[in-house]
Amino acid sequence: MHARLHLPRPALGTCIYLGVERDTRGLQFTDAQRFNYYPASPLPMISWTFQGDLHMVQQPTSASSAPSLASALPRAVLAGPHRKPSASWSPGAVHALSVSFYPEALSALLGINVEVLVDKIVPLDALASGPLLARLLDVGMRDNDEPFSQIEAMLQPLWRNLHDARALPNLHGWVQSLAVRAAFSKSGAGIRRAQRRFRDWTGQSYRDLQLFVRTERAMAHASEQPPDAALDLAALAAQAGFADQSHMGREVRRVTGIPPGRLGELMRTDEAFWFYRLMMEHFREPAASRPG
Repeated sequence: MHARLHLPRPALGTCIYLGVERDTRGLQFTDAQRFNYYPASPLPMISWTFQGDLHMVQQPTSASSAPSLASALPRAVLAGPHRKPSASWSPGAVHALSVSFYPEALSALLGINVEVLVDKIVPLDALASGPLLARLLDVGMRDNDEPFSQIEAMLQPLWRNLHDARALPNLHGWVQSLAVRAAFSKSGAGIRRAQRRFRDWTGQSYRDLQLFVRTERAMAHASEQPPDAALDLAALAAQAGFADQSHMGREVRRVTGIPPGRLGELMRTDEAFWFYRLMMEHFREPAASRPG
């Protein structure tokens, strides 16, 4: 196992979106294979590095400059929603876990404002202190075989007291459920108030999040095709709700940094795009076999 996707148990279906674990110990990777490419995401993420080091790739400030590496990340960090794709690199073997949370859930658990964390990565211990934060930090001090299960066991009794246990099947389901809650909140009706509540909960607008919903839908439809089959991009754009193929190309590039056709090729051939392959396998898995 060098890349593994974790889906939450049903009791945490409105808290955790998913987890991804990367373990390259014992593998002989080239420098290029030790990159990790991620799409933009509307969801905050807590990451723990148990062994090895991870450096974020800093994009150049001018066309004449090359990308550079930031200092090694702390052992536990919180990344807010990111509006642009990102990449990291490890100088050697690494074992790390990242868990994506629904933003309103993480706000409720930690008492933080996700809106101020958009496009930021902060050390987890820079947040306000508390018993849960201390336990989350402690996760990074141990390297065990099932860190995701440890986090689930920690959060389930806390989440049970905050929300009902039900699963949100995808980003579309989450965005729609929030829109309904915002529109019918007890704090008052009105479009402006609903929009403000939506941004308070997620750090982004309803319109902003539709970009991620359409892109997720495109990946889900693409996963239904045989892995080596050439995609009909025009048909895929129509299925996913884009105006046309060009519209899909622009928005997929905003989320991933790469045109759809090229992205498909990299997922098939480049180790550094392991996260995208995991997501495609997730979409390809029959819905009946998923938790929740």
